[in-house]
Amino acid sequence: MSSETTRSDKPDLAGSRSDQPRFAWFTEDFVLTSVFRGLIAGAVIFLAIDFIQIYEEANAPLPGETEQQSPVVMEPPKRQDQVRPYLPLTNPLRRTGAGPEMPGHAKPPGQEQISAPMQFVRGPNGAASAVGRIEPGTSAQLIEFINGQGGEIKTLHLHSPGGAVHDALEMGQFLHDEGIDTLVPDNGYCASSCPLVFSGGNKRIAGREAWIGVHQIYTAASAPGDVNDGLSHGQAISAEVQDHLADMGVDSRMWIHAMKTPSDQLYVFTPEELTEYKLATELKG
Repeated sequence: MSSETTRSDKPDLAGSRSDQPRFAWFTEDFVLTSVFRGLIAGAVIFLAIDFIQIYEEANAPLPGETEQQSPVVMEPPKRQDQVRPYLPLTNPLRRTGAGPEMPGHAKPPGQEQISAPMQFVRGPNGAASAVGRIEPGTSAQLIEFINGQGGEIKTLHLHSPGGAVHDALEMGQFLHDEGIDTLVPDNGYCASSCPLVFSGGNKRIAGREAWIGVHQIYTAASAPGDVNDGLSHGQAISAEVQDHLADMGVDSRMWIHAMKTPSDQLYVFTPEELTEYKLATELKG
């Protein structure tokens, strides 16, 4: 068998490949299907990202909620050194101090009590205690508690990291209308919106070693909105707060310190400032 016969019997592989159109699978239907699938995949990814972002915002801790949950030793405030971490779940202590003495409590309230919704307890000699966080509905509970005591409560002792601003305003107004005194004892904590309750007292008595401070108003995200919505809401609440302070006879300049202090920090007033701004009408101790 000659070499020529052998070559002629072999199939022309190159020729058979050349007869097929290159990228025959790359049809118009394939392109359209691929683009459509890509758009669906992209939409799913963006929806997942949006869902994760919304979930994280809805479940984000409020300022300070990731901080230590046991009492924190701090240096007391002094002029030009008054900003401290905000502690919504516990309270600050001086190096040689203990917790506050509160009417109706056998011992200073612990972290479990100050981080829980506010509770009202009657003590001796017309005194009562308000310990814990101010939540939506706390103002109604205060009114019910005071009205249930037959007009015998004369002084409300406060130990609170604050909370809901509108409830704090209502509580302060109610105490003012009833002529009830307010008192933050030595080592007592009255932070965030709590000073708005304190401001409603007929007499406002502060221990010289009390921790009384303010910071910027914050709200938990409940619905989407633009930056202007948030700013407008914050300004409206700040105006309402300043009106309240003026009605209570407090120098509303004190609220400037709140507006300048981030919500995860606290501007703590010195005893001299408490009387200078008329937030306290009397210092004790």
